[in-house]
Amino acid sequence: MHRMAFLLFLLLPLQGYGDSAEPVERLHSALLEAMQLDDHPAREAHLRPVIGEAFDGRRIAGISLGRTWRSLDDAQRDDFVALLMDLVVATYADRFDRFNNQSFVTDAVQTVQANVVVQTRLVRVDDEDVRLDYVLRQGRIFNVIADGVSDLSLRRADYNSILKQEGYDSLVQHLRDKTAAARNG
Repeated sequence: MHRMAFLLFLLLPLQGYGDSAEPVERLHSALLEAMQLDDHPAREAHLRPVIGEAFDGRRIAGISLGRTWRSLDDAQRDDFVALLMDLVVATYADRFDRFNNQSFVTDAVQTVQANVVVQTRLVRVDDEDVRLDYVLRQGRIFNVIADGVSDLSLRRADYNSILKQEGYDSLVQHLRDKTAAARNG
């Protein structure tokens, strides 16, 4: 009964934050639920629709690829976004694989220029909290900053390095390999 009350509490809207934190709150609820599922495919199936709604895959892909994004045709862009979102879903399903009474706390919501920043913490019982700041534009997440490290900045640096050294096809294969690795634990 205690777990059910806790999960219901997480589904309630936050007082004072309005709709700006809603995509993050839905993501957090889905992550807590996914952590209680036994296998990776079930966690992916549970997270895929929530991540698809919460994250702006096109914006993430465009920023990550920089100039290369502009050189792709519409079909290539769509394929890359799908591949990138597969990686995001597989990674979350891999990293959030065990429930040990973790919880998420939203500390603040701020508007910074055209973005909304939702500052949160993953509270872990037997370990230090992890600070997770979500950057949203038009109600969708396009960057996650974990303990001060921007996922989007890391992604852009990694992808551009591969693009310069090996080309676009190698980057696509790199994403496929990373997705397979996340699925295999």
